[in-house]
Formats: sequence, C-alpha cells, structure tokens
Amino acid sequence: MSKTYLALDLGGTFIKYGILSSEGEILGQGKVPAPTDTEQLTLDGLAQIRDAVGADYEGVAVSMPGRIDTTRGIAHTGGAYTWVKEWPAEQRIAEVFGKPVTVGNDGKCAAQAELWKGALSDVNSGVVLVLGTAVGGGVVLDHKVWMGTTGGAGELSNLTVDYSSAIERGIGFHNMHVLWALHVGAAGMTDKFARRKGREHSNGIELFEAYDAGDEDARATLEEFSRWIAVGILNVQSVLDVERFAIGGGISARPEIAQYAAAGVEKLFAENPMPFGAPEVVSCRFGNEANLIGALGFHLTRG
Repeated sequence: MSKTYLALDLGGTFIKYGILSSEGEILGQGKVPAPTDTEQLTLDGLAQIRDAVGADYEGVAVSMPGRIDTTRGIAHTGGAYTWVKEWPAEQRIAEVFGKPVTVGNDGKCAAQAELWKGALSDVNSGVVLVLGTAVGGGVVLDHKVWMGTTGGAGELSNLTVDYSSAIERGIGFHNMHVLWALHVGAAGMTDKFARRKGREHSNGIELFEAYDAGDEDARATLEEFSRWIAVGILNVQSVLDVERFAIGGGISARPEIAQYAAAGVEKLFAENPMPFGAPEVVSCRFGNEANLIGALGFHLTRG
C-alpha cells in the first residue's frame, strides 16, 4: 500500500490540510480558521486538525509564509503569523503531531509543486510567480528550488520599480508604490481598474465580469498589467536568464492572466533587444493546492 502524508498550508485566513499519496495525489482535504495571533492559538488550530484526521500517515509537510530555513526547520519570520521570530517550527509542530515534520516557505512550496509535477517539470531553470495580494514565488535553478543564502530567494514582491522615490523616501509600507507587487498583484490590478472607473475600490470578480462583457476599461487594465509584469520579468531575466516563467495564484485561474503576461513579455523583448533571451511564459498547473503538493515534495526530498 502506498504511503500517505499530511500536508498543511498555513495561510492568513485558513489552515488548509490534505492527506496526500507519495505521488502527490490529494486523497482528502479540509480547512480550519487560521488562528494567527499567538503561538499557542496556532498550535491549538493544528491540534484540531490532528484530532480530525487521526494518525494514519508517515509525516507532516508544512507550507507557511515567512523566511524559512527548511534544512534546520526554523521560521525566522511568519508573515501573517506576526508573533513568529526565530521559531523552531519543525520541533513545535512535531510535538503536536508526533510525526516527522518539514517546513517550507509557501512561495517556494508552489515552485516545488510546479518543479515536481507541473509547469516546470521539464526545464532546468524557471521562476514561479504567485499573484496574490502581492507577488510570491520561487526560483528553480539546476532543477532545484533555490533557497538563497538566508532563505529569502524568490521574494519578488520587493523588486523596486521606482528608484528615485526609493532613494528619496526609502522602501517600505509607507512607500509601497516603489515595489513591483503594488502593480502586478491582485490588489494592484483591481486598483487600476477602479481608477479607470472613477471608484475607490474594485475586485477581481468585477474586473473579469466587465472583461467578459467586452468592457474597454477592463481590457485596458489587463493591457496595463501586461506591461508592468513584462518589465518585472525582464528585470528578473536579466539576472537569472531562465527558460520559463509560470504564473500562478488566485487570479491565474483566468487563462487571460498568463496570456496577457506572455504577450507583454513578447512585445517588450521584440521592441527592446536584450543580451539575453526572452523566457517562455505559461500558466502554473496547480492552483490553490500547489502549497500542499510542494510541501510534500520538500518532505520527500529531505526524507
């Protein structure tokens, strides 16, 4: 009988969990609200999952936000889990489940999923862009997810797109417009649509309902998105020169997202010859399940 594993995806709203086969097939899954305020509340939430799924699995594979040292099992930071600071995540979670545990950054887990079974499985180098509220992701070099010397490789939200303002005012939440994430994340995209409509706010549902109805502002918003994402991809490509970028995240469920991104990259490189080649741009294979599958990929690789 094939071995099974418990995979956990610690998000800001929910902790998603699944029982997976050793081939990455999800056999069952669920979610509980994510208690992010304190360590004890988070561990209580994990204990709730433990009690619900029993103990008939080999190990626990965890995806979570933050700067994660997967080799040592340490979460240096935790994103929405603001209490996390140099947290021995692997040890604490193992105490809850009584099983071997591995912990990986959520963006890198998404990249591992695409490397293992998805859109990057047949290339030597690539980048996964996870378009959520901001931009997450992971870098694949020599057919391995590159962690970086401090565990922070692939944090593409922090690409700077306005150097003058960054030099004058610094980089941070007080000056977010200098960051690529503000322009190509889901929030940035819907903000662009809202401005075109003369409103303060919008959302992805409104944007794509308008797009499907032939709305010119919606089409123009995606054209603007294609230019912004193309420039960011060019910047990354100038350093890494990879074969393929795979676009994931919630809004990538719409095939137009990867299509507009690919068209933007093709146009930019055609109009501006570079000393490096244009990468292929495709959709990720896995959607909201990528973090679970990639967390298991890391677990099996280390195990």
